[in-house]
Amino acid sequence: MISIVCVYNNEGLLKRILLPSLKKQTAGHELILVNNTSTPKAHGRFISAASALNHGGKQANGKYILFVHQDIELGSETWLADTEKILDALPDLGIAGSVGMALENTWEKGGKGYIINRGEMMGNPPCGPEAVNTLDECVLIVPRGLFGKLQFDSRTFDGWHCYGCDYCLSAQEMGLKAYVIPAFVYHRSLSVNSKDLLKYQVRLYLKHRRHFPKICTTTGVSTGVRLAIAIAVEALIRVCRVLYWKRLRLTWIQIVAKELSDCDSVLDLGCGPNSPLQFCKVPYSLGVDIFDTYLEESWKKGLHSEYMTADLREVSFKPRSFDAVLCSEVLEHMTKEDGYKLLDRMDSWARKKVIITTPNGYIYQEGYDDNPFQSHTSGWTVSDLRHAGFKTRGMNSWKFLRGPKGVMKLRPIFFWELISEMTGQVTNFLPWLAFQLLAIRRVK
Repeated sequence: MISIVCVYNNEGLLKRILLPSLKKQTAGHELILVNNTSTPKAHGRFISAASALNHGGKQANGKYILFVHQDIELGSETWLADTEKILDALPDLGIAGSVGMALENTWEKGGKGYIINRGEMMGNPPCGPEAVNTLDECVLIVPRGLFGKLQFDSRTFDGWHCYGCDYCLSAQEMGLKAYVIPAFVYHRSLSVNSKDLLKYQVRLYLKHRRHFPKICTTTGVSTGVRLAIAIAVEALIRVCRVLYWKRLRLTWIQIVAKELSDCDSVLDLGCGPNSPLQFCKVPYSLGVDIFDTYLEESWKKGLHSEYMTADLREVSFKPRSFDAVLCSEVLEHMTKEDGYKLLDRMDSWARKKVIITTPNGYIYQEGYDDNPFQSHTSGWTVSDLRHAGFKTRGMNSWKFLRGPKGVMKLRPIFFWELISEMTGQVTNFLPWLAFQLLAIRRVK
């Protein structure tokens, strides 16, 4: 039997994603939920993942303990039964998971996984169980017998990063192995929290450098030289932010949130699975998309009040039905003719403003996520949007530095990310140089 330990801080996500997939399981299991919310019913606010998981793991009675995030959906009804059979066949098992990193310098070569993370396959699925250097912490499975001897290091890793990587390395130092196993899951993640990540990467390296002079994780490769450079770059970025651009520059999410602060209702056209409205405080929102899979993912995360499946070229609403209309990363998937027609109709539906985002000019993109509507059909420029009555500003820094999906084209990435940050202030006010455009039209 597998005992399942989940530390949750969002009860809605837990009930919409993890718990329904557990109820479908054919195998019996033990469920241990650790409430880390701010409600009075909580066990107490744990200050670190390690301490919270240790709290839950000590209550487990199963042969194996599955430590899983609240936004993980198991890939099949027989997931627990199949996984237990795989684990039983691994005599040197220390810890297992669905995604990890082998000892390679790049994610493309070393990434191993059986997980769809925010709509995309994460890692290269091996043919069977494969030993890796470290595992991603969204799914970790530990034999209960080993957990009685080796628990998560809550003293060194007193936050929310690297505790699982530390366990993997500690198990290997005991002569055991960390495995990626063919146990497929969906990760319905909202966002990535990288706060203090570098601090814990340094702690991880210092603790294990004697046995592992190079540590490969899903968040990057750590060596003494790499970490020294990363620390210097982060220090430089912090100085620059204090002295210059943090006082002047807002991210596009902050701009959208500020623009919607006086709106009680928002129509989100082409909302997709990860709408920026998750970062905005809007009492009511209607999410519209043509792709049902995206709407289902968004619904599980509770991003909108209501949902509608519709083709934006044909959808219709009553005039002045919403305070604002948001259309993020949609126009480029239409012809220019259909795009201009949609802009006019959005203006009629909004009482206060229309907000759109789109790449700056045409950027080639094919369909993905089994969604043919993801391919790019047109490109929109600053002059196109200004001609349609929008005030435009640039996003995501200098266009030359980024390729499709905003991926940095040049190497080393950390250096050009710094340059990209430094160009952000310029491209905000010179949008024709930016990778993406944010445009706002106020309704008269």
